Amino acid sequence: MRHILFTFLTITMFVSCVSETEHQKTLDENTALKSELEEIKFGAPNLLKDGKKFFENKDFKTAREKFNTLLERHSDLPEAIECKKYLAVIDEEELWQSANNSTDISNVSTYIDKYSNGKHISQAKSLKETLKIQNMQNAYESAEQRNSSSAWKEFLSEYPNHNEASSIKKKIIKLEVDEIYGDSETGKMPSFEQYNYGNSSSSTVKITNNTGCDLVVRYSGTEIEMITIPEGSTRSVSLSSGNYRVAATACGHNYAGSENLTGDYTSTFYISTTRY
Repeated sequence: MRHILFTFLTITMFVSCVSETEHQKTLDENTALKSELEEIKFGAPNLLKDGKKFFENKDFKTAREKFNTLLERHSDLPEAIECKKYLAVIDEEELWQSANNSTDISNVSTYIDKYSNGKHISQAKSLKETLKIQNMQNAYESAEQRNSSSAWKEFLSEYPNHNEASSIKKKIIKLEVDEIYGDSETGKMPSFEQYNYGNSSSSTVKITNNTGCDLVVRYSGTEIEMITIPEGSTRSVSLSSGNYRVAATACGHNYAGSENLTGDYTSTFYISTTRY
């Protein structure tokens, strides 16, 4: 009985020993396999190959990830030099994609400034001109919709060479007259004194500024004009005879009134507390 028990224990120990050895061998093989797979996946040749594949498919984001991984792991290998070239191209392509998909002209300008001899420079310049026209048209439509003197002034400050600049300036004067007329704080315009009567087609107004500030006088009627008169000075303006709404500004105060011009006149402006 003891002999049988001894034999059984010996066999059990032998089987246990063999099983543990095989298990360790399997673990070692798995570790080696993982290391081999890791090397295959993250080796410089494969990372470069994968990066190129995504680059050719214009998946620049994934391509950049592959190339950056290569640089992190294998910066001293020849493949690193090649991937840096690809990364430089990706920088340009991504900036161009951003500019090409945007209505913000500054993005296109950034590309042009950075890549003056770039792959897409001709397209970029053409796109910039297109956006200029589109932005100007959008700004014009916005000013037209708001139709206030401030809206049109903003437009002209951005597009001073617009082909309608002259008529827009007239529009601003007319709108300013309308706005001053509609302001409850507007003062009464001083009277014009006529010193030459007649039925001439043109009239002259001589204005003296005694307000203590620069004076701006706007005429809206048969013609639309604006004249600026320095403090203490006298200026004359010639206009086609007819009915006018007149609005003036001095020292932060507004004045308004109407005149039917049919000759030559004089007027003296001063600060008044009377409300229009």
